[in-house]
Amino acid sequence: MHIIFDLNGTVLGALDMALRPGIKETISSLRASGIEVSFWTSGPVDYYREVLRQTGIDGEVYRKGAVPFKPDVCVDDAPEGWMPGRVHKVPMHTSGMMPADPILVAELIYSGRSFYWD
Repeated sequence: MHIIFDLNGTVLGALDMALRPGIKETISSLRASGIEVSFWTSGPVDYYREVLRQTGIDGEVYRKGAVPFKPDVCVDDAPEGWMPGRVHKVPMHTSGMMPADPILVAELIYSGRSFYWD
């Protein structure tokens, strides 16, 4: 499975680039489970790659619409109709002073699955 996260407003605060609460732990847990995690942005790729590096998050950053693979899940605060795979919309993370809720691993990997008690 490969999950791609939008950066501005999803992983990083739209106003101040502060990390969304719990996002490092979510990304670490996904990777520890064998799930590939990448990022995309409509902004300058090199700039956002450096911002991620400074926060201690490693990963490839792609330009939206120019991803060389089809992600299984796209996590975005403002999803668009062209996005491939299953789209998981999250509330915008505005800033460290106005944080959005954490993104839970279970929301990303179990959403849409049927269980015997459904």
